[in-house]
Amino acid sequence: MSDDRPKKSWRELDRQRDKSGGGGRRKDPEAWNRERISKTAAYSKYKSNLDALFKPGGAELPESMRAQLGPASEDSKGKRELTEALKKDPSEKTLKAYLDKELPLPEDARLLMSLLDIRDEALIRPVLSALLEIVESGKKPNRMLLIQRLEALKNWADASETIELAQMIRSALD
Repeated sequence: MSDDRPKKSWRELDRQRDKSGGGGRRKDPEAWNRERISKTAAYSKYKSNLDALFKPGGAELPESMRAQLGPASEDSKGKRELTEALKKDPSEKTLKAYLDKELPLPEDARLLMSLLDIRDEALIRPVLSALLEIVESGKKPNRMLLIQRLEALKNWADASETIELAQMIRSALD
């Protein structure tokens, strides 16, 4: 039995093998390792913990990382304590303490919406202004809940400035 086909060189055989689907892992073993690692449970847990660090109102830094940052200043400690108190108990007392320190309100729309239950209009106006900035920047909080809170606020509010801020937020939501 004779073979009339021309013989392929080693170079041609290697080139043909590289074009086949099975040679991809041999080309870039680091890419294959990255892909394999990204599918593990530990990696997905790591990624979810990392995402929580960067979400507003998310997780705190682990103690080991906080130690590397060094001691916090008294101002930042006070601000952090006031912010935590505001998040834990969004009430008139905690909001007043926060605003008395002349701190900018956090850009957490959910927290700001929970503060709309406070009945003191002088305290509500900065909250409404912060919510207006958030909505105008393109970040849309829970639209229906915010509309309900704004309508309820318009029913009990007396000052025209408070009602006007609520209407501006309402129109920015549309």
